[in-house]
Amino acid sequence: MPRDSSAYRGMTLFTDVGERKYLNSAERQTFYDCLGILDDPKDRSFCEMIFWTGCRPSEALALTALNIDVAERVVVIRSLKKRGEMKGRHYRPVPVPDEFMERLAMLHGLRGEAARRDERLWSFSRTTGWARMKVVMEAAGLHGEKACAKGLRHGYGVHAAVNRVPETRIKKWLGHESLATTEIYLDMAAPEDRHMAERMWAA
Repeated sequence: MPRDSSAYRGMTLFTDVGERKYLNSAERQTFYDCLGILDDPKDRSFCEMIFWTGCRPSEALALTALNIDVAERVVVIRSLKKRGEMKGRHYRPVPVPDEFMERLAMLHGLRGEAARRDERLWSFSRTTGWARMKVVMEAAGLHGEKACAKGLRHGYGVHAAVNRVPETRIKKWLGHESLATTEIYLDMAAPEDRHMAERMWAA
């Protein structure tokens, strides 16, 4: 995919004044460590879903028990940004850690008969979801353009690229229509990956 495609030009990880729009690895960890600031375990599981899958808040809020494959440790997310014939009909399976899936299954009752419920895991609105995210961001000392759900989503993409996840997988997990969009995360892998630089400095 050529780098001068319209999809690539239309998306950037920096503001017009050069402010970063994504959480780096250390900030992602700090965010995760501060999830306990939320009193309600379901509020925490909502924020943690975005942390582990990179999904959009609206996509997380659309999830039901039917979208959670506990045995396979996979969350099946309906991509809400698809256009044309695939709008509302495209689903992407995203793997999550065993520990998170176990917490999710216990908290939301995702085993047995309950696993076939077609009702949302989180009943609150997007506004409430954003507010919960803001509480965690503030507790983590994160501010500015990156301190939001989109910053966490972008951070997921950069983190995947830094850890050498193939771009086709990043594209699939984030629900991008084009690899040109995914390439913005690959471009950021070099400045974020200090391991290579540290080996170079030590040589």
